[in-house]
Amino acid sequence: MRETEEKRSNAEGGAARPAQEEPGPIPLLAATAPASLQSLLSQTLQALAAAIGDEGARVLIVGICRTPSGEVRTWYELFSEKAVEKLLMPELIRALEALASPERLKLMLALSRGKAGSAELMETAGLTQGQFYHHLRALEASGLVRKRGRDEYEITLHGTSALFTFLAAAAYIHQGLVPETVQEEGEGP
Repeated sequence: MRETEEKRSNAEGGAARPAQEEPGPIPLLAATAPASLQSLLSQTLQALAAAIGDEGARVLIVGICRTPSGEVRTWYELFSEKAVEKLLMPELIRALEALASPERLKLMLALSRGKAGSAELMETAGLTQGQFYHHLRALEASGLVRKRGRDEYEITLHGTSALFTFLAAAAYIHQGLVPETVQEEGEGP
């Protein structure tokens, strides 16, 4: 994820541009994407801008992944500020709590690579048997993981989309935190 200000700063090379030459935020943001995605990103942002109305903010999250078995999983979520009140429900809080644990993220990442048994998952996540089943119960209760057979688990489609959406949001948030941290430590400009 990229921010318009970051691209604007890079495009201007530090020099101020006259106001009449300002291209606007959509072309600037689209220019930060890989060349193969610039047109698609620009069209998507223009469609979101045209439909924003009085909502204040709209976020579109789209994802695709291929599982080790060759299955292609796709998802999208369109979010607006008006949905915030509807989202403050116990099921969402439970899923967020499940995703907020490093151990559970390790388990979900391992499962995103394919079905696995408990011994393999415990080793991958560095968990004891008791810890493993504690975290597994939380993931199953939130609908992110399911048992497929005797001692075989898999991530659900909902779990796949939640995991990678959560990681993308975390990366975006971390990106915004890093410059402040660097500057506070005296390493920044």
